[in-house]
Amino acid sequence: MSTTSTKKPEQAALLEVATSEKPEREETKSSARYASPRPFREWQPEQGQLLPQYAREVLGEGHLACFFVELRKTLDFSAILKAYTKECGQPPYHPVMMVLLLMYAYARGITSSREIERRCETDMAFRYLTGGERPDHDTVCTFRVRHLEAFRALFVDTLRLARGSGLKKLGHLAVDGSKWKANASKHKAMSYGRMEESMKKLDEQIDRLLEEAAALDAEEDKRYGKGQRGDELPEEMRNPKKRAERLREAARQLEAEKKLALAVEKEKRREKIQKAKEDLEKEAKQKAEAKGDDAEKARPSDKAQRNFTDPDSRIMPRAGAFQQSYNSQVAADADT
Repeated sequence: MSTTSTKKPEQAALLEVATSEKPEREETKSSARYASPRPFREWQPEQGQLLPQYAREVLGEGHLACFFVELRKTLDFSAILKAYTKECGQPPYHPVMMVLLLMYAYARGITSSREIERRCETDMAFRYLTGGERPDHDTVCTFRVRHLEAFRALFVDTLRLARGSGLKKLGHLAVDGSKWKANASKHKAMSYGRMEESMKKLDEQIDRLLEEAAALDAEEDKRYGKGQRGDELPEEMRNPKKRAERLREAARQLEAEKKLALAVEKEKRREKIQKAKEDLEKEAKQKAEAKGDDAEKARPSDKAQRNFTDPDSRIMPRAGAFQQSYNSQVAADADT
């Protein structure tokens, strides 16, 4: 019994585009710039994703941001929430999100409101915690100042929860997770005293963070101006087309500067060669005069050499090879 294989018909192109009309891919244009005999992993920063990644899976359950997100189910935010009584203007950012954002940033050692704004744009952990929202630095600073006492109390509760959960550190903050055996009244009294001491340390940490945040925001407002973050691109560089043109112009200027530097370097080398040539000719004339020959007709040997770095050194056999060296003479008398 014989079987015959049938060849599947090739699918016709949905749209025929002339080769001359096909846009040239950017990777093709710059392929010479990235040419290498070794293959690399494919890298396409402009490639979009059909399905967005779930940030929590990317970060991992062990990430500090996940701990702070879970706090929304545990902490009592009523002291801050009840401050919002009137409905006027656009809805504000969710206060719980703002509290967790500030606490997470401070736990990471980030106290600048401008830096927090930047992280909300570029840091995946910050973007996960804010749900993709991007509060600006003025909003962050205003929220902290408005709810300072309530925020401070929530931050203390957060550190106490972390300590009770067995954590010894919360990001950059020490929460003192030590435990003591309390099977006698004496030990219980010591534990209570230690708890008071730990609470005092937690209060001091939070006070220091809040003072640092306020001082840093005031200093940056003075340096960059109110409402300015300090790292904004100039107006002419914000447009992608203008930015690309500016970069191309800068690349052309850089190339011209490199060529000029190379020309200067070649001119310096030419001057060194000319000086070495004159020194060799002068040396040949001196040798001819010493022998009584006609100095004007004297010419250096074609194999005569002169080192540009150290003209007084010579090629000499040494240690089984020819090296640029000196032939020094050492003399000593019988009394030394």
